[in-house]
Amino acid sequence: MIMFLFCPIHFYASPSPFCFYNQSLILLALEYVSGGTLENIIQDQGRLNNKQVLFYASELVVGIQFLHENGIVHRDLKPENILLDEQGHVKIGDFGLVCTGMYGAKTRCDYYGTPGYTAPQVLLEEQYDAGADWWSLGVILYEMATNRLPFSPKGNLKQQVESIINREPEYPDSLSTKLRDLIKQVSKIRINI
Repeated sequence: MIMFLFCPIHFYASPSPFCFYNQSLILLALEYVSGGTLENIIQDQGRLNNKQVLFYASELVVGIQFLHENGIVHRDLKPENILLDEQGHVKIGDFGLVCTGMYGAKTRCDYYGTPGYTAPQVLLEEQYDAGADWWSLGVILYEMATNRLPFSPKGNLKQQVESIINREPEYPDSLSTKLRDLIKQVSKIRINI
């Protein structure tokens, strides 16, 4: 017997319009998103201009808020998981590491994510909540604006965390005050640090 489900669709999250399952399979019919990824844009253009960064930031904020309002923490936000449609609008993809049921003050303490984009609490396997996604957004904004990560993902875990805690990222003069303040504000979400 095959069951059909309608999966919720949101403009900023890559939807699965149909899910099919039986006792041995789960199949998802996914939307085709033809605009590539944010990673492709950064690789092709290098630093994005302030207007582009703010455009993508605003769409990512709406998408992340939608996920969090539905108890979903993505835990692996990075440019290669941010898809773009043919008009250049954001679709958050790759939900393989999500954590569901994360409402209110609920926390987790397991490690998932990609070095360089992962919040320090997650790296240390300390309690974290949806703030881990906001940390990743701050890293993505910085990368869009500078074409580099704010903290090096190199070295062992201790070196990565020390870099995050003890080192302030360098902000190029080319960043507008508005964009610099936005990145700093998002990056302040450092629970337990």
